[in-house]
Amino acid sequence: MRRLLAASLCAALGCGFHPSGLTADEDAASDGATNDGAPPDGVTVGDGPTVDAAAVDAALTDARSIDAVLPMCPTGYGALGTSTSRYREITATASWTAAAADCADDDDGGAFTGFTHLAVIGDDAERLALTSPPAISGNTWVGLSDQLIEGTFRWVTAEPTGGYPQVGQQPPWDNGDPDGGDPIDCVRFKNSFTYEDKACGDANSYLCECDAFPPL
Repeated sequence: MRRLLAASLCAALGCGFHPSGLTADEDAASDGATNDGAPPDGVTVGDGPTVDAAAVDAALTDARSIDAVLPMCPTGYGALGTSTSRYREITATASWTAAAADCADDDDGGAFTGFTHLAVIGDDAERLALTSPPAISGNTWVGLSDQLIEGTFRWVTAEPTGGYPQVGQQPPWDNGDPDGGDPIDCVRFKNSFTYEDKACGDANSYLCECDAFPPL
């Protein structure tokens, strides 16, 4: 993004190398430009068009804002499949509660802008991006359960999912799922990469995610 902006600005302003021995500020001062490299309002550079300095500054600010949206995640988080989120798959097995705790503390003690938690699958497109072809193993915990209210499945963050996955819809649920009462409250991917509810104390591999949503 910044490189594209830089190229566009160069085309408009007529970029060149700084003479040997001059700093960028000295060079700018010798050309009558401001310290931030933008020419004064209404000044025409070379044979090019008149440059609006305020518009240039705004474009650069927009680029910085876009970059800031991308979260800084802990080491070990990366893309999986064709999904644009960042994940960490743990193949060692653990209970759902232990898995949730392990994911949630990954962002402790670092200058990260992203939050870590058991994976929240926002829609079927994300599920398919992770599983077609498979980027993770089956029998893997995700951040969905009905531990608080039986029959009401909630993700571990406040990411808006529009009620996905709708209870009983097949797919993304496996045939007959969800089918358990207490303590069958926690959700995993089956080997077929559909959802099923299992006892939260069962041991499964699990999938952590890093994004802009903190765990609840």
